[in-house]
Amino acid sequence: MNPLQNRRILLIDDMPSLHEDFRKILAPKPVARELDSFEAALFGQAEAPACDGYELDSAYQGRDGVARAEVALQAGRPYAMAFVDMRMPPGWDGVETIERLWRIDPQVQVVICTAYSDHAWEDVLARLDVQDRLLILKKPFDMIEVSQLARTLTAKWTLARQATLQMKTLEEAVQNLKASEVALRQSNTELEAFSYSVSHDLRTPLSIMNAFSNLLARELGGHASKKVLHYLSRIQASAVVGGQLIEDLLSLAQVSRAKLCMEPVDLSDLSRQLMGEYRSQAPQRQALIAVQDGLQAHCDKRLLRIALQRLLGNAWKFTSLRPHAEIAVGRLDDTDGEAVFFVRDNGSGFDMAYASKLFTTFQRIHAVHEFPGTGVGLVTASRIIGRHGGRVWADSRPGEGATFYFTIPLAPRQSPLRESRIGSPDHRNPP
Repeated sequence: MNPLQNRRILLIDDMPSLHEDFRKILAPKPVARELDSFEAALFGQAEAPACDGYELDSAYQGRDGVARAEVALQAGRPYAMAFVDMRMPPGWDGVETIERLWRIDPQVQVVICTAYSDHAWEDVLARLDVQDRLLILKKPFDMIEVSQLARTLTAKWTLARQATLQMKTLEEAVQNLKASEVALRQSNTELEAFSYSVSHDLRTPLSIMNAFSNLLARELGGHASKKVLHYLSRIQASAVVGGQLIEDLLSLAQVSRAKLCMEPVDLSDLSRQLMGEYRSQAPQRQALIAVQDGLQAHCDKRLLRIALQRLLGNAWKFTSLRPHAEIAVGRLDDTDGEAVFFVRDNGSGFDMAYASKLFTTFQRIHAVHEFPGTGVGLVTASRIIGRHGGRVWADSRPGEGATFYFTIPLAPRQSPLRESRIGSPDHRNPP
């Protein structure tokens, strides 16, 4: 039996004979209970409680009935429904009884039992504001009507109670989620501030370490042994890597906290500028760069430049072992109110089984001796795109290059701070 099921019924009527009639209809049948006990003894089954009986309480005046309802509610055993007579001299009539009953327990279902009334039914309905809690049973009535009303209205009370409890549970869950979200945002803010502070504080000692190691190398000149020079070069290299890592962490903290200044931006122009910078740093490299014309987006220009710098820098780095590098920047067909862009290369590629590492801080797929880096670049790009309400994902195969996709909403959004994620959206292969 449902633990929330309530089969408690209150009968308020000034005629004792009517109470006996109701008890014959609604009270548990002793014969049925005896049969249940006999069946349990015969077949060894647990005896189930009789489900055809109701717990019926009687009151002969409205005041007494309301008092019983109040006591029952305080005891945590409210009535699911009440049968109330319309005329019960010399006390309250049915309308006043129901009004007072609902003040105490608004959830109780009520059936008016009457042959006639001192009030017009239109007045009764208007006065009680019945909504869906009141039914009228005209006298004389038969036991089928009473039984059906009892079954239906107690079941309705149970369902309403279940819905209320579920709604309360849902509201509590929502409140807990909101509290967790606030706590998580606060924690992230504090963590970003801590990361920024630590990174900033570490920048100076690392710069000093690098500077003094260079001075030491000059002082030693050609008088140092190969082993000493090797040790010194390792110190210098580590200082450079540490400095780069700090710069990347500071950049990540800054893009996470910077205010967005949205404006129309030409991504084609930005991409060509960035690729020109990479070409100037390694003019000996053979690379075919293809940037589609007219790549427009509504975004923060400074932050999108950083994101493109990370994505294009990633493509430039992982094509460095190719005799002829190929890098393409373009746009796919828009979908779901988003512009879909891509950066494609013919570099080393990666196994998609490890794709979850791509946008996780300090996670790397390739070894440092193969391709240098700090593991923060793609995280920064992902954070920037996420702050614009977009997504970032990738598609690749080992040795066959990689394509990184990102989306920017076509229309400006008020407060989108979606986290970017690895996924398998509809757009996997650009034309």
